[in-house]
Formats: sequence, C-alpha cells, structure tokens
Amino acid sequence: MAETDAAGRFLQALSEPAEPDEGGLEMVPSRLARAAAEAVGVDGVALSIHEGAGLRTPIGASDRVTSHAEQLQFTTGDGPCLRAHDTGSAIVFDLDDINRNWPDLHTALLGETPFRAVFSVPLAPPLGPTVIVDLYARDLITLTQVPRDDVEAVVLCLTEELVRTSGGVSADEGGARWWDSPAARRRSRVWQATGQATVALGLDVVDTLTVLRAHAFASGRVVDDVAEDIVEGRLDPAELRDPSNR
Repeated sequence: MAETDAAGRFLQALSEPAEPDEGGLEMVPSRLARAAAEAVGVDGVALSIHEGAGLRTPIGASDRVTSHAEQLQFTTGDGPCLRAHDTGSAIVFDLDDINRNWPDLHTALLGETPFRAVFSVPLAPPLGPTVIVDLYARDLITLTQVPRDDVEAVVLCLTEELVRTSGGVSADEGGARWWDSPAARRRSRVWQATGQATVALGLDVVDTLTVLRAHAFASGRVVDDVAEDIVEGRLDPAELRDPSNR
C-alpha cells in the first residue's frame, strides 16, 4: 500500500532495492536524494557539504542533470545553497530571484538545465547547516505547492539516515563512507588543481579558485572539468595568467 505521509513515502522509496553499482555506503547520498525527490514531488535533489570560504563538496544527487546544476552553483561561486548555509535557514529562489542575486548563475541554469526554481534547506542538527539539500523544480509552482511540513519531515529522515550510516565503516578499516561518494572524490580534484595553480600563479587559495572559476565560466565549462584538465596535465595552470586563455 502506498504511503500517504512524506516520511513514509521517503522510507518506502529508500527501501527499494539498490542498483547493482549503488550498494556501497559511498552511494547512500545519491539514494537518499532520489528518495527525497520522490517523497516531496520535486524534479531533482542534491546534497552538499559546506566548509567555509565558499568551499562546497557535493556528496550525492538524484540524477546527472541535478548534479550538473550543483556544479554550476559551485562554478559561479554563489547561489541558493550557499545562502542557506550562511543563514542557516531554508529559502526558495525562482529564476527572477536568482537573476537579481546571481546573474551568471541565472544564465547558466537557464541555458544548461530545465530547472527554474531552487529550494535550499539545511539538514537538521547535527549535520546542518554544514550539509545542505537543494530541491530543484522545473517551475516555481512545484515548490510553492510542496507542503513545508513534508519537506521538514523528509529532511529529518534524511538527516537520521546519514547519521545512522556514519558509523558503518571506520576510517581505519579503509572502507568507503558516504562522504567519500564519487561526486565528492571528483570535487577533491578541484582542491588538488587549486593547490597546483596556487603555486604556479603565486596567489592564495581563495584568489586561485576565483581564477579557476573565471576560466571555467568564460569557456562555458564547470570548474570540475577545468580542474580535471590541470590535474591530468592537459592545462598548465600558469597559462591562466593570460586572460586570452580563458
């Protein structure tokens, strides 16, 4: 029998058998994101960890398009997710709101995703506001019609699941944890590339990341892709001194 409350729908969706490549703890955030999207009736859900100074690490998303939307927020260096982290409060932005606050992000979301509204919510303690969940919708009315009680119930369930699985495997055992997700490992390449570029450009980490973001945005890419080029030796970070290389 189908569950009628949001928490029940979330747990029911989460109880479905995992895909063959999603059985490990590192895939828990993506499974949680899909269950959350189904439970509240939105088009995409993404989870990310915020570590200050605008640094964020994605840990899971309901699908590839939603993952790309997170990368666009990271590339522009700001957005609803960061605002929710900084304020510790849930907040809804439609495209007009995003355009007023972050015109570059507006252009990117409009051109590269179907999403037209974002609802960013800090997880419940002890993980919030360090961990944020972004609910994406193709139109604003989808988000305005979602009962806030449903969102709160699902966020609480999601938080409890992450806390519960945090102790699944100790670091000493060498096993993967949910914060070692494929998305998180890919973002770690950005930190590696930032370190290389910091040395090459003679800048501090924050300014170097700004340069990487500017290069990515000017070339119509995301920072994660630019970082991959640097780490793999396809792009010499010293070349980023020349704006013509952007």
